[in-house]
Amino acid sequence: MKKLLLLLVCTLALGAKTVDAQAVSLSDAIRNASVELSAGVGPNTRVAVVSMRADSVRMSNHLIDEMIMAFVATQRLLVVNRAQLDIIAAELHLGLDGWIDDATAQSIGRLAGVQTIFTGAFEPFGNIYRLRIQAIEVETAIIRNIHTVDVRNDDSVSALLGAAGRTPPRRDPDQPRVNWLSAEASSTSGLLNYRGLGFGFGLRYERDVNEFFSMGVVFLFNFDWDFGALGTARLFLFGSPFYLEAGIGAGFGHRRIRVYSPDHGHIGTHEVPSRGLMLSLGAGARFGGRTGGFFANPFFSVFPVVPTEGIRFRGGIGMGWAW
Repeated sequence: MKKLLLLLVCTLALGAKTVDAQAVSLSDAIRNASVELSAGVGPNTRVAVVSMRADSVRMSNHLIDEMIMAFVATQRLLVVNRAQLDIIAAELHLGLDGWIDDATAQSIGRLAGVQTIFTGAFEPFGNIYRLRIQAIEVETAIIRNIHTVDVRNDDSVSALLGAAGRTPPRRDPDQPRVNWLSAEASSTSGLLNYRGLGFGFGLRYERDVNEFFSMGVVFLFNFDWDFGALGTARLFLFGSPFYLEAGIGAGFGHRRIRVYSPDHGHIGTHEVPSRGLMLSLGAGARFGGRTGGFFANPFFSVFPVVPTEGIRFRGGIGMGWAW
């Protein structure tokens, strides 16, 4: 039993690991850039964020304003505010939301009385965007540091770019779904009624790790007052709709025991509550949902609830939506 539990826990932990995407959100990209770039500049250095080139004025202004706030938040630098830079740019007949060359950026830096200026660009790069920011020493024009990060093409980026932006990439409708949510109707043995068989239902969420393996959680309820929750792992045989399932969780139920008298033998039954560890082994098939939303899932499982005596059988069908 201990070996089985250890195997199930290891399987669940292994399947839960995912690979983080290299691209980050725009807010995370700005925050990370400010931390790295400020670390390369001496404390209390007077700096200015001069320009951020992008395909829309709104994005340029957003990058400048957010970078200024991010640098201030580090509490390492003395950051010139945007209003002062706008006044200087107006005197030079420039707009900071457009593209300016390094020489002009240096001129703005000298007039603002700063030692280091930051310029950058936000450009499309395949299906994502690339944010590049550089720190330039005003007096020598030496580039002291360059920070480059890939940014996800999400809804916030599209909103800031407007017509110049691209619609965030959507999942190809021909690609398989990975999220599965379903409601289940079932019949379970070992319940407290005259047939020992009763109706129940469940709610299940499942996520595919790959075409062979999925992880999920299911909440069960059987009449009368018999319920539990399990974490499950499914192995799809050769990538087919048919799978084998193992689950581990906790359950609560009742069992009926016979009461005997030394003089009269069997005199009745007594209901005893039972709660504890729930283990489940099962099999089933998942039809549909791979390229369309709706799917059906007939299943059968065997699950003991420790320390309940005996084994319960559960069979039924689930129906739901995949995305």
